[in-house]
Amino acid sequence: MNQIVKVAIPRPVWQVYDYQVPDSDALPVVGGRVRVPFGHSVAIGVVTSLESESEFGSKLKSIDHVVDEEELLSLDLLRLAFWMADYYHFPIGAVFETMLPTEAMRGRKTNVEPQKRWSIQPNKETPAFKNAHRQAELWNLLKDRKSLTDSEFQELRADKQVLSALLRKDMVQWEYVEDEYEYRPAGFELSAEQDTAIQSITDQLDTFGVHVLDGVTGSGKTEVYIQVIKQVLEAGKQALVLVPEISLTPQTSDTFKSRFGNVAVLHSMKTNVQRFDVWTRIGSGEHRIVIGTRSAIFAPFKDLGLIVVDEEHDTSYKQDDSLRYSARDMAVVRASFLQVPCILGSATPSLETLHNVDRKSYLLHKLWHRPGTAEMPRFNVLDIRGHFLEAGLSPVLVAKIKQHLDTDAQVLILINRRGYARTVYCLDCGWRATCDDCDVKLTLHETPRTELRCHQCERRYRVHESCPVCESSRIRSFGAATQQIEENIGSLFSGVPLYRVDSDSTSTSTKLERLFRDLRAERKCILVGTQMLAKGHHLPNVTLVVVVDADAGFMSSDFRAPERVAQLIVQVAGRAGRAERRGEVWIQSVDPDNPLLQALTRDGYEGFVKSEQIERRIASMPPCTHLALLRAEGSNAEEQELFLKDRLDEIDSPQIETFGPVPAPIARVSNRWRYQAALISDSRAELHKSLRTIERHSPVRSKIRWSIDVDPSGMS
Repeated sequence: MNQIVKVAIPRPVWQVYDYQVPDSDALPVVGGRVRVPFGHSVAIGVVTSLESESEFGSKLKSIDHVVDEEELLSLDLLRLAFWMADYYHFPIGAVFETMLPTEAMRGRKTNVEPQKRWSIQPNKETPAFKNAHRQAELWNLLKDRKSLTDSEFQELRADKQVLSALLRKDMVQWEYVEDEYEYRPAGFELSAEQDTAIQSITDQLDTFGVHVLDGVTGSGKTEVYIQVIKQVLEAGKQALVLVPEISLTPQTSDTFKSRFGNVAVLHSMKTNVQRFDVWTRIGSGEHRIVIGTRSAIFAPFKDLGLIVVDEEHDTSYKQDDSLRYSARDMAVVRASFLQVPCILGSATPSLETLHNVDRKSYLLHKLWHRPGTAEMPRFNVLDIRGHFLEAGLSPVLVAKIKQHLDTDAQVLILINRRGYARTVYCLDCGWRATCDDCDVKLTLHETPRTELRCHQCERRYRVHESCPVCESSRIRSFGAATQQIEENIGSLFSGVPLYRVDSDSTSTSTKLERLFRDLRAERKCILVGTQMLAKGHHLPNVTLVVVVDADAGFMSSDFRAPERVAQLIVQVAGRAGRAERRGEVWIQSVDPDNPLLQALTRDGYEGFVKSEQIERRIASMPPCTHLALLRAEGSNAEEQELFLKDRLDEIDSPQIETFGPVPAPIARVSNRWRYQAALISDSRAELHKSLRTIERHSPVRSKIRWSIDVDPSGMS
């Protein structure tokens, strides 16, 4: 019999498939791609192993074509794929579908040509381009930037034909890019805390270990990353730095470029071709430092020596649909497969991470102090019960804002709710504007036009002039959001520059980075925005942070909500007082005596963690236990409930506690009913045993879309 290959097909299928290898010059390799017949079509699959025989005998189809004669996916990635399929109870084919770039699944060849660096010919005067406007633009760009690589041209989406035209006219020149990782020292001394953390991590570069870098905002965590990466590069290896959101990649990449000269960036805002080009260059070993978002954990490194997960607490690392994996957790697993260190950095580590520290599974490094004279901000809670609010703020805080602006400082106002007002209602009959397709109240927006929007399905509605129930004209809006705060604050401080930062006003990472660059140069101004303001941006001139409507998170039915709001408050507070002036943080509250809020403001994040750990232990919730959610959605509510009930009935273990099925917190989205059930156990092994029973025995129903969510980031 011919040689047999086992092939994973990037489709939602549960098994790998056996194929014969015909006699040919090209032989498949483990981790390489092959084109195979699949059903009535063809597919690009990944070879997971080579075998001498098959349980299916000789009735096997043959592969059509060998795409890769060298591995595309390293062995640790193949191992990670099967680990994820087992842990997340997800079809192995769909795991590969998540891991592979789109162009890889289309069969694009991995032709990695040496990079070129382009510059204008020396001593060339700026020519008269006449009607060649694009050539003139590219010439001026090269003149301003001094030089650009092929990858940088791709980033700018420059036309190669225009570049070729300049080359034919002998206006530009090129040379092959050499390894340009030349470390540039920082212009400051490391603190004793940083030195200790760096030494501890670099002493263990040749072995697996999870290092938790718990440092207050502005304490220099990035410098620790840089110093460790320097030693990783000196050992001839590569480093991966994960960031939670695309908006942070420009700032992070600029920092690393200023210190190492060259980094690769990998995220979903690149085109499919750009992503595949970066992806394959990582695999060839050309890119030695890679900065990326969640999916970058699947990049095929040639010799990965370190994984850094910055802001490890951020829920953006958890994919919330399809394969519901956590990139933070996969970073730890991949590092363990490769026997390399993994650094988890945050000013507000997740309770799961701190639980692993307590169990001695992770090693903790603390950075308690900011460098130089910068001090941590002071926390203040303002009781607004029964108070008149001016522009959504207490008069006390309006006076505080004026006080800080008078010193030419910047003020940041956080309200984690976009739009103008959270809802619209009738004063006479109590009617509230709700979405026809979702069980949510509509949000009033005033810009770019007045309308009501559903923040679940994004459907838009006109604003009612009279109540559709009682025809009253007494329609009012309730609950301030970013646009209303912006409008009202603008009228109170008309001469002060005002910026609103939310997903409506700042839709792209480029706009956001340009805004923060301007703010670093700006003096007196006011920022109003959502949690986008808390995402690690350096704003040295902010001295006052005001948090509006923080109470909602502490009173939520989602057990993780208090942790998220505490992290948000601490993270946004960290924007204050990062230079020579100490900052202040004021939190408006209608529940100032809340024990968790009191613990946070009195004893900091550590105080909150201690209180919240007690709450979780009493409630038998993670990280004290292990949790999985079963989710189902479809057009019929009763079918979803019955489907999940049948799944729970299959569980026969005294070590598993089940809850539900119950409607999801938002029970209907886009006219699809959503139900969920929870499985909780002290034993992770027993939990997965029960989930495998559900996974294998569940019937396929076209009307019901269901999923297993292991270690969910929330209960919504």
